[in-house]
Amino acid sequence: MSDDIRVRVLGPVEIAGPHGAVTLRGRGHRTLLARLALRPGQPVASSALIDALWDQAPPTAPKTLRSHVAHMRRDLRANDVLNMIVTRDPGYLLRIPPFSVDVVRFESLARRGHQALSAGDHRAAADQLQAALALWRGDALGDCRQGQWVRQEAARLGDARLDAQEDLIGAELALGRHGEVLGELAGLVVAHPFRERLWEQLMLALYRSGRQAEALATFRRARSTLVEQLGVEPGTRLRRLESAILAEEPVQEPPVSVQTLGVGLPAELTSFVGREEELAKLGGMFAGGRLVSLVGTGGVGKSRLALRCAGQLAASVQGGVRLVELAGLGDRALVPHAVAEALGVRDQSGRSPLDVLIDVLRDQDVLVVLDNCEHLLEACADFATALLRGCPRLMMLVTSRQPLGVEGEQVLIVPPMPVEHAAMRLFAERARDVVIDFEVTAENVRVVENVCRRLDGIPLAIELATLVLRTLSPAQLLSRLDDRFALLSGARRGVMARHQTIRAAVEWSFELCTPAERLLWSQLSVFAGSFDLEAVEEVCGGEDVLSSVARLVDKSVLSSHAAGGVVRYRLLETLRQFGAERLLADGFTETLRRRHLAWCQRLASWGERAWFGPSQASVFARIHADRANIRSALEFGLAADPGAGLQLAGTLWFYWIGCGVSTEGRRWLDALLRLPFRGPARHKALWVNGYVATLQGDTVAAIGMLDECRAQSDDLVALAYSTYVRGAAAIFNDDLPSATALFAEANRLLTGLGQLDSNVIMTKVGLAMTVAFAGDLPSTVTLAQEAHAVAEQHGEQWALAYAHYVLGFAACLQGAFGQAVAHAKRCLGIKQTFNDLLGIALSVELLALLAAMSGDPDRAARLLGAVAAIWPRVGVPLFGSQNFAAPHEQCEHLARQGLGDRGYDLAFAAGSRLSIDEAVTLGLS
Repeated sequence: MSDDIRVRVLGPVEIAGPHGAVTLRGRGHRTLLARLALRPGQPVASSALIDALWDQAPPTAPKTLRSHVAHMRRDLRANDVLNMIVTRDPGYLLRIPPFSVDVVRFESLARRGHQALSAGDHRAAADQLQAALALWRGDALGDCRQGQWVRQEAARLGDARLDAQEDLIGAELALGRHGEVLGELAGLVVAHPFRERLWEQLMLALYRSGRQAEALATFRRARSTLVEQLGVEPGTRLRRLESAILAEEPVQEPPVSVQTLGVGLPAELTSFVGREEELAKLGGMFAGGRLVSLVGTGGVGKSRLALRCAGQLAASVQGGVRLVELAGLGDRALVPHAVAEALGVRDQSGRSPLDVLIDVLRDQDVLVVLDNCEHLLEACADFATALLRGCPRLMMLVTSRQPLGVEGEQVLIVPPMPVEHAAMRLFAERARDVVIDFEVTAENVRVVENVCRRLDGIPLAIELATLVLRTLSPAQLLSRLDDRFALLSGARRGVMARHQTIRAAVEWSFELCTPAERLLWSQLSVFAGSFDLEAVEEVCGGEDVLSSVARLVDKSVLSSHAAGGVVRYRLLETLRQFGAERLLADGFTETLRRRHLAWCQRLASWGERAWFGPSQASVFARIHADRANIRSALEFGLAADPGAGLQLAGTLWFYWIGCGVSTEGRRWLDALLRLPFRGPARHKALWVNGYVATLQGDTVAAIGMLDECRAQSDDLVALAYSTYVRGAAAIFNDDLPSATALFAEANRLLTGLGQLDSNVIMTKVGLAMTVAFAGDLPSTVTLAQEAHAVAEQHGEQWALAYAHYVLGFAACLQGAFGQAVAHAKRCLGIKQTFNDLLGIALSVELLALLAAMSGDPDRAARLLGAVAAIWPRVGVPLFGSQNFAAPHEQCEHLARQGLGDRGYDLAFAAGSRLSIDEAVTLGLS
C-alpha cells in the first residue's frame, strides 16, 4: 500500500489517495472505514463491524455489510487506491501503514509528549503535544452513524484528547507561560468539572500570575463541585496545593503522577488465538464504564483474554496497568494488601490499605486487573466498589466465574471458542509446540474438529489434550475422551495447580458452590443437551430450585440462552461428566435416570395429545429442543427398563413420522422390539415401527410387524392403527383392492373406538389416494375434502398438508393446473415447517409434473434433480410403487422431450446440487 494514503477520523471521517480525497457515500461507509482504521493492519470481525453499523442488527446485516465493502472497494479502485480493504478471517482488515491513520499518529505523539513531560523535557513535550493536538479537526467520528460503538469510541478518543491537553498545559506552565493558558483552562474546568488536574493547573496559573485570592476561590469552587456532585473530597495534590498557596510558598507545576506504575503484565509465552470479537467489545465497554468483568466457566480463557485486553489498553492508560493475581489468596481481608503489593504501594502509617490505595490512586489514570475473584467474591466486590468511588479515573478489569454484582459493573460472558475456527486453530498451534511438524490435514481435519467439539471448545481442555500427542494420535485421543479426566492430566511447569489438569479446574468450581448447588450440579448431569426450568423442577425436585439454578448460572456452571420465549440451560460436557461422577459416587444415578425417563414420557405424552390441534409447530419445536434428552432416556430404557423405553418410543410416533426423524425412530424401535418384552407398550411400538418402515418403502419388514400386532386381540386400539398402516403398506405395494378395504376398515374401527387424531384423518387421505390411482377422481376429491374439513376444524396441519397433496394430484389429472399448483405449494409450505422430508419429496414431485405439463421443462427437470437428492434420506424412492412412479416417469418424459437429453441432464444436475431448503424455495417460487 502506498505511503500517500491518509485516513482521518479525528473530525469528519476522510480518506485521501494519490489523487486527493476519495468521496465516501454516506454514514455507513464512513463508520465502516473508521472501525477498520482504528485497528489498521489487524482483522476486525464481521460481527464487530455489524455492531458498529447497527445497534439492533437486521437479519440482512451480513449481506448489507458485504455490499458496503464491495461498494467501498469500487470507489477506492476508481481513485487508484487498490487492495486496501482485505478479507481476512474472521472479517476484514485495512491494509495500510499504521501511521497513515491520524489516530495512530496522535496516540504516538501524545505518548511521546507524556514521556517527555515525565522526564522533565518540557520543550520537547510541548512540541510533541502541540503536533498531536493539531491533528484534531473537530469531534472524533462526528459524521458517523451515532450508534453505541461510535459513542463509546468517540468518548474514549475525547478523553485521550483531554489528557493530551492537560499534558500540554503542564508543559506550558513549566515553561512559564502562565498567562497564555489561563483562558483555555477557565473554559476546560467548566466543560470538565471533575478533572482535578485541570483545577490544579488553573490554581497554579492564577497563583503564578499574582492572583492568589482567585486561586484560593478556584479551590473552593473545585471542592464544592466534587463534594456536591460526586460526594468525594478533593485529592491530596489539590489539598496540598491549596495549603502552599495559603502559606504563599513557591509551588511547582503539578507532577504528571504521584507514582509511575508502568505496565505490569507478564509476557505471553504462547501465541494468542482467536477472541477478536471479545477484544473488540471490551475496548468499547470501557468507554461506557470503569468496571468490566470477564465471566465464564473454568478454563475458558478469561485470564488470557484479560491480559491481552490490558496490554492493548496500556498505551492509552497514562498511569499504567497492574495485574493482581488472587488465585492463591485465601483470606478475604488480604485483598487490599494484595493490590497494594502488586501496585508497589508501601505505607507504615497504620492506615488501612484501602485508604492508602485511594489516596495514592485518587487522581491517577490506572487500569487494575483483578484476576480470579470467584473464591473471594464478596471481598472483591466491596473492595472494587470502594476503590472506584474514591478514584474517579481508575479503571478495573475483573476475571471471575461469577459477576461481582455491584453497581456500575459491565459483564462480558466469555464463551467457549467456536469449534470450526478458533478452537481448531488453537489445537493446531499448541499441537505444534508438542509435535513440531503437526498439521491439520484433509485426513485428520474431522478428527481434530470432533476432539475440539467433544472438549466443548474450552481452551484449557484443548491445550491439555495436545500434550498427549507425544504418545497418541489425534484419532486415539478422540477415542479416549470418554475418560477425559484421566486423559487430560498432563502437568505443566509454571501453571497454577488448578490448571494442571481439567479435573482440578472443575473441582475448583465445584468447591466454590454451596452444598445445595453441588447437589443440583450432580443431579443436572442426568440431562443431555439443554433443558428448561420446568424439567429441572420435575426431575431434580428440592426447594427453591429457581434460586439454585440462578446461582449456578452466575457461577458459570450453567450456560443459558433464550429459545422460543423460554430460557434453556446447559452444562458443558466436561462439567456434566464431572457431575455424573459425583452422582454415581453418591449412589443416586439410577434414581435420577428413572425420574428423567419418566419426565421424558410425560413430555412425549403431552406432545402426542397436543399434536392433534393448532399447536403442532410448537410441539415440533419443543420436542426437537429436547431431542438429546429423549435419546438419553431411550438409551436408559434400552439398558434398564424395556417397557418404559418401548412406551416412550411408541408415544413419539408423531415426532418420528411427522417431523422428518423416521430413521432415528426406526433405530430405537428396532432395538427395543428385539428385547423380550410383552404388553401394550410393545403393541403400540409394533404398529408405529411398521408405520415408519412403510414410509421408508420397507414394506416386507413393515407387514411382519403389523401382522404380529394384528394377531393379538386384546389391544383393540393397536389393532385399529395397525390396520390403517397395513392399508398404507398395501397401497405402496400397488395392491389397491386390499388398500381400499384396509383403509375403510381402519376408519370404521378407529371411529368406533372414539379415536380422533392425525392418523384417523390419514385413513381418509390414504383411501382418497387409493381411489385416485383407480381412476375415480370425483370420489378422490370428496374423500380428500372430508379429510381437509376435519383437519381444518381442529387446527391440524400435518395431515391437512397430505389432503392438499391429494387434492392437487386430482386437480392435475383433471387439467386444473393453477388449482393443482396452489394445493401442492400449500402442502410443501406446511411440510417444510415440520421438516417432513416425505411430504416435501411428494409435493416437489407433484410440482415437477405440473411444470412439465404446463410447458416449463427446465423447471421440471431441476425439480426432479432436487427431489432425487431428497428421496435417499427418506427411504426407497417413491416407495418402490409403480402407481407413485408413473407420474414421475411421465414428468421425466415430458422434460426430456422439451429439453433434449443433454439439456435435461444439465438441468437435473443443477437441481441435484440444491440443499433441501433451496429445493423448497425453488418449489415455492
